[in-house]
Amino acid sequence: STGARRLAPHAAVLPIPTQGHISPLLHLSRALASRGFGIERKAEQEQRNFTSTRIDSFMASYGCGGGIRFETVPGIQASDVDLAVPEKRRMFSEAVMEMQAPVESLLIRNMARDDDLVPPVSCFISDMFFPWSAEVTRRIGIPEVKFWTASASCVLLECAVPQMLEKGDIPVQDRSIEKCITYVDGLSPLPMWSLPGDFSANDDDPGFAGKCARAKIFATTSWVLINSFEELEGSAAFQAFRDISPRTIAVGPVFTMIPGSEPRNSALWEEDSESLSWLGKQSPGSVLYISLGTIATLSFDQFKEFSEGLRLLQRPFIWAIRPKSVTGMEPEFLECFKETVRSFGLVVSWAPQVDILRHPSTAGFLSHCGWNSILESVASAVPMLCWPCVAEQNLNCKLVVEDWKIGLKFSNMTRSDPRDVVVARDEFVEVVERFMGADSEHLRINVKKLSEEAHRAVSRGGSSYENLER
Repeated sequence: STGARRLAPHAAVLPIPTQGHISPLLHLSRALASRGFGIERKAEQEQRNFTSTRIDSFMASYGCGGGIRFETVPGIQASDVDLAVPEKRRMFSEAVMEMQAPVESLLIRNMARDDDLVPPVSCFISDMFFPWSAEVTRRIGIPEVKFWTASASCVLLECAVPQMLEKGDIPVQDRSIEKCITYVDGLSPLPMWSLPGDFSANDDDPGFAGKCARAKIFATTSWVLINSFEELEGSAAFQAFRDISPRTIAVGPVFTMIPGSEPRNSALWEEDSESLSWLGKQSPGSVLYISLGTIATLSFDQFKEFSEGLRLLQRPFIWAIRPKSVTGMEPEFLECFKETVRSFGLVVSWAPQVDILRHPSTAGFLSHCGWNSILESVASAVPMLCWPCVAEQNLNCKLVVEDWKIGLKFSNMTRSDPRDVVVARDEFVEVVERFMGADSEHLRINVKKLSEEAHRAVSRGGSSYENLER
């Protein structure tokens, strides 16, 4: 009925327009839509034009496309987001702040709309990277929910920044020293190499300044949803988080949250379909999948060492290499590499990652340690070979290798500045052989246990499932 329609819950959802933030909020949106929510997603104009067909197709494949509408606002162009470059980080931070006025105007128009088919927005779910959302929702008079796309461990570390500054542990001067941070509540000791990359920056760096600002936001936000599950990071971490923000709940992995359905890819770029047919021709448990995500780049010198190492190994692999993701490489070099490894390897521009990780031929994942990739790898029971690049990925690498013991890392992580160190082909070959060989059986046992916990968490009666039902 019209009255029931107007009383239906209706959430406005605002992601940062990058793949790593859009994807989990898209999955959260369809999980809420499957539970009767109307969802209105705010998308930056260029991003909406570029991705609308793929997003609409993704939602329709779950049978919940009708519960989601899209609105556009001026904002950040995804092509401008490069968190490894300080000037780009500054542009990113400025653009985030400039989105406040158009988003507020859009919400106000929605509240005033007299439309029996679309009820007014009853809550605003925003990415934690928008520091102004609480101010907007207070003025409009609707509840605010923050969504954190990274780990609970990352939040605890960010909230410890004032203490770390006071003790002189940041900015980090040398990541190679044998010292651990032992005073962050809820976390095991943190080696200096595991601290985020911008912990080496000055306090005027926008990435570092953003961490300081978010620490205050967590303490004042009514509800915080985290794309994680308590069985992964541990009760101590989540209790420490709730000491900071009492209404904190884990709802992940969100990409598995639709009951009775298989996890789906939500890439906003065209995926190469050849990879799955190629995988089907490989032996079970034989393929190394390589992807460094949607933002990270690789130097040409490092690419040459990786590519030569793969040639020497002669092991089956799939490598997703985005255009312009290898700095300084000529297209001819990549084409030559593709031809050299054609008999045992496949190079694509983008791949259906979830499908690849779930495929029985896939044995391991060489990853940049983005949080989405970690959750997808864990849920698929695939060990990880860590190559962290930006943001909190060093911390994620530490969790994977030392805390959960489901992966390995390279020696450059313990150098003064890992980005300035090229890992030679000999080390690459040695580490990959260990990672793919019989010596890694303990990694596979550990990740299998975590995979089972992940699927229990999102099943009826599981921790994340019940949290989302609140």
